[in-house]
Amino acid sequence: MRSVLILSVVLAVILGAHAYSATWGKAKNTDYQLLHQVEIRYPIKNNYWNVNINYPASGVGYYNISAIYVYDNFKNSSGASPTLYSGGPGYRFATINLKSQVNRGINSTVVIYGK
Repeated sequence: MRSVLILSVVLAVILGAHAYSATWGKAKNTDYQLLHQVEIRYPIKNNYWNVNINYPASGVGYYNISAIYVYDNFKNSSGASPTLYSGGPGYRFATINLKSQVNRGINSTVVIYGK
């Protein structure tokens, strides 16, 4: 029983280190890359960043979204936590929110695939 508890704690620590990257949907070989956007924001003292990524920039897109990938480019899990606010796979639009930690910046890459 104790070994299961230890294994659970180790697994939680390993998965927690990669908690700031997110995936919605799955891209296929025939999908096109619709958006590749790198968001970089420098830290603000005693404050945080709250950035929205909109696809398309205005109006409704021409392609159905099949997958959204958000990568945290920080290697120490101090980056922004991504949230899919609206749209996403199966829709022609998406709004992704990146919220940084207090006193931390943002260095994330958002990639959207569709067809």
